[in-house]
Amino acid sequence: MRNPAESQDEYEDEEGRIWPVVKLTPYDKRRLALRELEAKRDTITAKGELTAEDQTRLAVLAPLIDKAQALFDREGQRAKDDTSRKHRGIDKWRAGDGREQRNQSRRKVRAEPNADLSELTPEQKNRRKLDQVADSRWMKRKRADGWPEPRIQAELVVRIRQREADRADKAQVADDEAAMRADPNFGKF
Repeated sequence: MRNPAESQDEYEDEEGRIWPVVKLTPYDKRRLALRELEAKRDTITAKGELTAEDQTRLAVLAPLIDKAQALFDREGQRAKDDTSRKHRGIDKWRAGDGREQRNQSRRKVRAEPNADLSELTPEQKNRRKLDQVADSRWMKRKRADGWPEPRIQAELVVRIRQREADRADKAQVADDEAAMRADPNFGKF
C-alpha cells in the first residue's frame, strides 16, 4: 500500500517535476505544419499595405497551405480508420524493436544479414564486386568440370583466404617501400 504522505505524482522526484516526452502523432504533425503556414500568411496579411515582396510570399504560401490542408484532412481520415492505425502500429514495430525479427523471418537462404559495406571506400567496393564476379565464374567453371559442391565450397574458402593473404603481403611491401622513401637518408650512399 502506498503511503499517502508520499507524492502521488509518478513524475515527481527530488529535483521537481519530470515531464514525460510528448510524442506527436502524424495528425498532430500535420496540424502543426498547417498552423505554422497559416500563421505566416496571417502575419503578412495583418500588415496594412502589401508590398510586391509580400504579395510574392503570399503567392508562394497559397499552394503550400492548400497542400498542408489536404495532408491534414487525409491524416484526419486516417486517424478515424482502424485499418490505418493498425498499419501504422505495424510500421512502428517494424522500424523499432521488430526490425531484426522481421528481416530475419524474410531471409530464405541464410540467417545473417548481408555484409555492411558502408565503411568501404568506392575503390574497395569495386574491388569486392570484381572479386565476387571472379569467384562466381570460378565456381561455374568448377561445376562444369564436375566438382562436387562441398569441394567447390572448401576450395572457395581457400581461394578467398589466399587472395586476402596476397593483398596483405602487397600492402605490407607498399608500406615498407613508402617508409623507405620517406626516410631522409634513402638513396644517399
